[in-house]
Amino acid sequence: MTDPWQHAPPEWTYPDDTPTRVTIRELAARIHASKGPNAGGVLGQRVEGPVIVYWKGPPPDGLRRLAAQQPVPVSFEEAAYALDELMPIAKQFMDDHGDVLASTGPLKDYSGVSIWVWTDPGVDPEALVAALSAEVGVPVVCDRTMPRDAQPWGSRSGA
Repeated sequence: MTDPWQHAPPEWTYPDDTPTRVTIRELAARIHASKGPNAGGVLGQRVEGPVIVYWKGPPPDGLRRLAAQQPVPVSFEEAAYALDELMPIAKQFMDDHGDVLASTGPLKDYSGVSIWVWTDPGVDPEALVAALSAEVGVPVVCDRTMPRDAQPWGSRSGA
C-alpha cells in the first residue's frame, strides 16, 4: 500500500491556479485517499490565504508532515465530528425531508450539519432546525433559505 501522505506534484493544474488552491486540492485528495475514520476536510480561500484542515482527534503525523511541505501556511483545527459521521446524517435528512430541503452537508468546520431550506408556504426553518437537531443529536444549522424555482436551469434564456 502506498503512503497516502506522500507529497506529489499536482496531477493537473489550472491556468489561474494559486499556491492556496494547489494546497487545498492536494490536501483534500490525500485526506480522501487516506480514508481516515476521523477525517474532516480542508477549508481555504479561493484566491490566497491560509488553509485550515479539520480533523477529529489528533491528525496523523504523515498529514502534518505533508501540510508542512505546502507553499502556504496550513493549520489544524479540532473537528467535533468526522466527515464519515456527518454525511450519513445529511443523506438521511435528504431521504426523509427532501420535500422541504434543497441541500444538506457537513458544516464547514465539521461541527454539525448544514441544511438549505425551500421557502415554501408553511415551512418554518427554525422549527425544522430544532426538530432535525433533536432527531439526530448533532447541531443542525440552516445556512440558507431559498425560493423553489419551477423553471429548470437548462430552460432559462441564455443558458
